[in-house]
Amino acid sequence: MGEMVTIPVNYKGVELEFEAEVQVWQYGYRFLVLIGELTLVFERDNSGEFRAITPEGYTGKLPDRGLVQAIAEVLDAL
Repeated sequence: MGEMVTIPVNYKGVELEFEAEVQVWQYGYRFLVLIGELTLVFERDNSGEFRAITPEGYTGKLPDRGLVQAIAEVLDAL
């Protein structure tokens, strides 16, 4: 299990905080971020920016796309 961190996000003028687990992954790290009842994996893509990956086989409702992008932007700024 990795280290737990809090990710502060300003989305639509509201300050939100998300708990995330940081995991060492391949040659870097990734974040497992709990949004509601869904854990999204944020890892770097080929261009070096963070992208969100849903769990394989997940068929439920996805979080708001803008919120996911806001979280990725915070992670990119680290």
